[in-house]
Amino acid sequence: MHAAELPFAVHGIIETVAALSFIFNPEKQLPGCTPAAKLILRQYGGLLLASGLVCLAVLIEPGFNDLKKMLAMAMGSYHAWPCYRAYVRIRQDTDSNTMGGSALGGPSLHLVVHLICLAMFAFAAASPTA
Repeated sequence: MHAAELPFAVHGIIETVAALSFIFNPEKQLPGCTPAAKLILRQYGGLLLASGLVCLAVLIEPGFNDLKKMLAMAMGSYHAWPCYRAYVRIRQDTDSNTMGGSALGGPSLHLVVHLICLAMFAFAAASPTA
């Protein structure tokens, strides 16, 4: 595995765990959500699983080329949004009134994990092709 492919492996693992949470426990992600919101959250979980399959394809395909660099940029841009969500949750203290606690470690952990992923994908996007 090329070092620039590591973020694809990390993303695949992290987002598979998140996807399963969105699919099987949507109310943990959005307490008190309506049945319609649960469908949207489950759909989002499906998108996360699909992004994991893209990462798997990157890892299986040999070499590190321009297409993989563009995919790294795309995946990195995705991670900016969970960073934003976690930051807002921390600033607005939105989880303090949540029954049963936060899903998957809460917003502080989410912010750290997604910042790391964002940085890893930025490294991959800037890496030379092999």
